[in-house]
Amino acid sequence: MSRTVLLLVCLATLTFICSAKKNRGKDGSEDVGVDFEVVANLEFENGTEAGTESGTESSEFDGEFERNVTTEFLRKQLDSLRKKVDSTFWGLPSAANIDVYRTTRLDINLAMDVKNVSGVARSFRLRGTVDIYYVKEDPDAEESMILDSWGLKIKRSRVSYDGGVTFSDVRFRDHNRQDGLGHPKLELHVDPSQSEGIIRIEYVAPSAESLRYTSLEYMTFSDVQNYPMLVIFNQPDMARTWLPCQDTLRVKTPVDITIDVPSPFTALSSGGLVSEVYTEDRTIFEFFQPMSVGAQQLSLTVGVLERWNISERVTVWMEQRRTIRDGLLMEADSLLKVCESMAGPFVWEHLNIVIIPDKIGYRGEMLGPNTIYLPSSMFETTSSPIQDDTLRVQVLTRQMFNSWYGNLVTAPARADYGQMMIRGINEYLSYYATAQFLDNDEQLANFFLLHVQEFGTDYERKINIAYFDVANHIMNMISLADIVGGPEILSKFFRMVTLFSVADQFTTELFWDTFTELYPELIDEDTGNISFKNVEITSTYWTECHEIVAAWNSTEPEIRAKQLKNLNYVQVAYLLDNMWLMELPKRTVRDITSLLKKMEIYSDPYLFSRWAQTALRLGDTKLVEDVLEYIKTYEKNAGATTLLSLLTETSVESKKVKKARKQIEASSYLSWN
Repeated sequence: MSRTVLLLVCLATLTFICSAKKNRGKDGSEDVGVDFEVVANLEFENGTEAGTESGTESSEFDGEFERNVTTEFLRKQLDSLRKKVDSTFWGLPSAANIDVYRTTRLDINLAMDVKNVSGVARSFRLRGTVDIYYVKEDPDAEESMILDSWGLKIKRSRVSYDGGVTFSDVRFRDHNRQDGLGHPKLELHVDPSQSEGIIRIEYVAPSAESLRYTSLEYMTFSDVQNYPMLVIFNQPDMARTWLPCQDTLRVKTPVDITIDVPSPFTALSSGGLVSEVYTEDRTIFEFFQPMSVGAQQLSLTVGVLERWNISERVTVWMEQRRTIRDGLLMEADSLLKVCESMAGPFVWEHLNIVIIPDKIGYRGEMLGPNTIYLPSSMFETTSSPIQDDTLRVQVLTRQMFNSWYGNLVTAPARADYGQMMIRGINEYLSYYATAQFLDNDEQLANFFLLHVQEFGTDYERKINIAYFDVANHIMNMISLADIVGGPEILSKFFRMVTLFSVADQFTTELFWDTFTELYPELIDEDTGNISFKNVEITSTYWTECHEIVAAWNSTEPEIRAKQLKNLNYVQVAYLLDNMWLMELPKRTVRDITSLLKKMEIYSDPYLFSRWAQTALRLGDTKLVEDVLEYIKTYEKNAGATTLLSLLTETSVESKKVKKARKQIEASSYLSWN
């Protein structure tokens, strides 16, 4: 089947989906909540495919893939998904009765006030009004509308049944404290005879000091100026802490957000910037997200920020007067194009890359569309000779792929309904995107894959089970790529699954059912499953690393600067992070520390934290003073929290450790959940 025919098949499928969407309310079909005119281009475009050259013959499996993709097959898959959505628990813990009342649009108006202490800005107070457009799904139901609301102070609620022309008060009951361990909720006594309406709720989110389990707990203060910086992380179920809503990924709608902030603050949120209105002492920012998203996919950032316009669709934001290495950021749009070549068009129109203080403790969690957070230490200028972008590119591309697998394709976060597989897909694709961006360095992609294979089969590390699951999903993808004829063909399959997942939630069941439908010949007749096999991967980078491991772990260790000078950043990070597995003697550990100091690799905050963790695990306490200084500087980033935990476990310098812990507890930087 030709590429053109396959494209027509996919477009026919989208026509079927869109038809079902247009018939909503007439035939009871589910609203998929997506602009399919935008998403239609996700499949194979005219021109060169990702990973192939124009005119290159397709592999045998490429032809098999196209042969098996038929209109009937796609229709069957989507019909199956629609039947499952009513009987399967897809969402996060939510009290909202979405089977009776379903949100179709959100219009959010927020006002941020800054609390001053002795003339210095110290904290935020959020006031909001939200218009929730809804339809009644069950015409016979007589129950009230239930929304998710936690920690909010509801001031007033009104309802309109005439499209917003007139509003009247509606009774409500706030169950905020009734079930603190279960489902805090807001009950609204709307007229059950009305098929649709608009709920208008006025509320206040109390200041951060009074909140314990809310997104505003993640408020931080800038260490560059005396201005606070607010970032909100909604996932998995935190949108309800600043917005009354149906806080589940089963409900996705377009969103209009207006944020009123005092000067000189800037506000960022999901969607494209519609307008900026300046008054004497305040600024009003309006954003519109035309793509349907869940409430927990919304992002919000408020701070005194500088703007770098990288391209028409990519903007970098950072605190004023912060000095960073900006070379990679200047190429962010080129990097986004590499991701598009693998995952399809970037449908969110605009991407904000926000550089935030490490003290916030952000660890790369997925945020909503249009926003990527990166720690400032990732771009610090150091005197280390290891300065290449191998690791930085991989981190940035992994975050970019969240725009497809995590925001366009969604899965509930608190159970393995595909969330771990989505993370695995992002990680897997980031390896190849990094290699492609850095001069098509196949050895680099293979190095990443070999690291995953080592990580996923090392049961002695006692690692976090979530990371172990992600590693095993990536190992499955390595095997699948080998089975179907290469990562380029597997990337095609990912894009096909994207079409199904935009219509409904992503699950591992969806993934494997679709794969076995396409490739029934791969199923083992005895087990009924696909038989995976270990794939042999080689990389000169990997060989170089393990030659150094052998030299450092010998009875007469050879530790020389020349061993590290020719390595890239990823290789050095791997070595420093994994030498603790070798059970090196303290003398060798201290010799390596001396070498890192002499070469000034020690000055790189990321590489230092990697080595410090290794050295502490191997019993070397000589660098405790440097570790404590690192903890004081970065407080709640991943490296600092791990190092503090290691110091506590080993009871090293207990008085100083307690002092460092008290500093973090007293810090104005409040950590991420």
